Amino acid sequence: MKKLILALLLCLALPCSALAASSSVPTLNLAGLTDMLAKNKGKVIMLNFFATWCPPCRVEIPELVNVRKKYAEKDVLIVSISLDEDSKVVPPFVEKMKMTYPVFVADREVARAFKISQIPHNAFYSKDGQLILSEPGMADAEMVEMVFKKLLEQK
Repeated sequence: MKKLILALLLCLALPCSALAASSSVPTLNLAGLTDMLAKNKGKVIMLNFFATWCPPCRVEIPELVNVRKKYAEKDVLIVSISLDEDSKVVPPFVEKMKMTYPVFVADREVARAFKISQIPHNAFYSKDGQLILSEPGMADAEMVEMVFKKLLEQK
């Protein structure tokens, strides 16, 4: 009887462990970021650097989720990049915050490349792939939409 219960528990645990393994957040290195930016030329891109423990990030992210809904995927790409040291905390945070856009965990070279000294930190790229703005501080929905509008108007 004990073997039967153990086998049943094992069968029930397998789908859960498979789900947990599939809900990981990929790591992004500088080469991967450069490749992603190149593949999305023609779009306005916002990189949002955050951490799960950061109170201003927790305020900013729901605004980004709402802004994301207002723009076509062919025009705008929002990417959040976690600077958490423990990548295991990121997937549950992404789910809790209902982040419906790409989320990655940054390796150290990405944070160094953007000279990130505090978070949140946001970087905006024009449609031609040029870095237009990169600065620390919380970006509210109004500011993000203003930047998107200006960059989308450019040829």
